[in-house]
Amino acid sequence: MTRELHPSSRLQERLAEPARSWAVGMLMATLPGPAYSAEQVLSAVAARTGLPVTEVARAMVAESRGTPLPVGLEQALNHAVQAARGSIAPRGPGTYLTPNRADAERALSRFFDARLRLRAAPSDPEARRAVDDAIYTLCVLMAQPSPYAAVNEALQYTDG
Repeated sequence: MTRELHPSSRLQERLAEPARSWAVGMLMATLPGPAYSAEQVLSAVAARTGLPVTEVARAMVAESRGTPLPVGLEQALNHAVQAARGSIAPRGPGTYLTPNRADAERALSRFFDARLRLRAAPSDPEARRAVDDAIYTLCVLMAQPSPYAAVNEALQYTDG
């Protein structure tokens, strides 16, 4: 059974979604975790302050644009972020899944091919997108936050 919303309520929900996405992205940049973890932090802050998640998200967006957070909301956000950071185990050798070696080799090959293509045609937007896509794939595959680290990790992984 679906809940019928008043047209203005649906509009409010649609307007709140970009703020929520922005807030989740901001939390993902702060926490070493996926969107799910950021959503949990956002929900924890909302529960602690008694505010709807959309209001917390809007306040976070406003804060990123220079409007200070209310003290109670800032404290709840700091507490939730610290709690989330404490619950994430630091990554060490062997504490994460490693990719299939053939997948890492294919991703590296795709990256080097795309880079050569971009060098041959620096103004080609398709070549730029191919490099960006290959770098993104390496970062995700090797669980590294930067392209440099991802390429190095993949090179070491495929050589060993």
